[in-house]
Amino acid sequence: MRILGCSASLGMMIALAVAGCGGGGTSTSETPKPTPTTAAAPTAPTAPATPPTTAAGAPDAGEGDEEAGPLLAWADSDTDEGKAPLTIKFKADIEGGTPPLSYVWKFGDGTPDVTEANPTHVYQKPGKYRADLEVKDSAGDSDSDYLEIEVQ
Repeated sequence: MRILGCSASLGMMIALAVAGCGGGGTSTSETPKPTPTTAAAPTAPTAPATPPTTAAGAPDAGEGDEEAGPLLAWADSDTDEGKAPLTIKFKADIEGGTPPLSYVWKFGDGTPDVTEANPTHVYQKPGKYRADLEVKDSAGDSDSDYLEIEVQ
């Protein structure tokens, strides 16, 4: 009798566990996402709340995941070597983030920092320099990158 009772209890627990493994959590989490997105269309005040919802449901929305995606920054330039005085056009390549964005370029040669996205800088003296880019968004996310510059 004890064995039969334990077997029945064990079988019932296994049946409940298997029934819960059907991915019900995924379906449940996907079902509410279309509801807020659908509700956001007719109600203008809900639109600002949509990007966080969209970020959680990135596969469901194409535009929102770019805005709410993580901030990624790459430092780029038209050249990274040459003779002094060397003029370089820098470019901040950005993906994601929540606007507005702020930029800080540090050129590594003792000159003041620049807060433009795509500045031009002149290296006056020969040497090896590191140009650092830091980008921050309004949500507090940030990313950075750098370039190595060689001036002869």
